[in-house]
Amino acid sequence: MKIGKDTFNPDYFIYDLVKLQEQLYYYALQLTEDREDALDLVQETSFKALKNRNRLHNNDHIRAWLYTILKNTYINYLRSSHYRQLTRDNDDLNSYPATSGGVHGAPYELLEKKELYEIIKMLPGAYEQPITMFLSGYSYKEIAERMNIPIGTVKSRIHLGKKQIRRVYTA
Repeated sequence: MKIGKDTFNPDYFIYDLVKLQEQLYYYALQLTEDREDALDLVQETSFKALKNRNRLHNNDHIRAWLYTILKNTYINYLRSSHYRQLTRDNDDLNSYPATSGGVHGAPYELLEKKELYEIIKMLPGAYEQPITMFLSGYSYKEIAERMNIPIGTVKSRIHLGKKQIRRVYTA
């Protein structure tokens, strides 16, 4: 049997893991917004990947596998008591409302909200502002008045913007 990149090969695994460190760092930096935390997160991800490399059956999927490990590690960090202790002292994070999900729902909500706003920032300006205002609680009428555009245009831009956001989540 010929062993190539399409099957699990430890040599390719280490090579790919090292090659993806920079991409993992930038993803971790987006999540944590702190360089040291991002480096720690990448290091923990690499450790878990090395420890569990026998679970990866095909090196072609290593990038997605590593991103999943990184994201799950970050979520677990958010769930940890250490993180909850830090957030009690941090006004910015306490401004996010907790929902009926309880303690375990809040980290997912923080991550989802952050991801949503990152996606909204990537939308064309015509969609970004109305959606951001809508999510902040403005009515269609208030948005139309503040942006000095017809209310139908506001509704259309919000609808089309939501449609583009859905494409990102389903892609």
